[in-house]
Amino acid sequence: MQPRLAAAAAAAVVVTIAATGCNILTPQATQIEYDASDGVSGTTGTVTMHNAMLIGEPDGSELNLAVTFTNEGEATFVEVRVEDESQDVRVPAGVTTFGFPDQQLIFETPSEFTYGKLQNVSFAADGAEPVGLGVPTISTEVVGYESYAPAAE
Repeated sequence: MQPRLAAAAAAAVVVTIAATGCNILTPQATQIEYDASDGVSGTTGTVTMHNAMLIGEPDGSELNLAVTFTNEGEATFVEVRVEDESQDVRVPAGVTTFGFPDQQLIFETPSEFTYGKLQNVSFAADGAEPVGLGVPTISTEVVGYESYAPAAE
């Protein structure tokens, strides 16, 4: 009787290891950070940029930078630069979203510009090292982005 009990216990251990073994060797996908939308993310100082993308009209001369800032520290300013144009944006502690009609960051369309490519955008929080991101450029002709067109002044 003892050998059968030992064999059953060994079989149970083998089945348990076989069923869960891949989790021991493989990293959990839910622990891997990635950009789940069309935009990109990055960090400068205590400020993290999430889902940054430039959106504009097909024949327009301006782009709307849609981005969400998360500031883990005190209120600060972030310099946002697209080619030679820059804007200082006040980012309070917590979460701040830009890109909707009531709060847009508008930039002139860069020279040699084409939708669907990446545009270098630099972000620099007060006193922090700037970070350059390859931000996707999206036309308002793309379904779902029609309402993100730069607002007429």
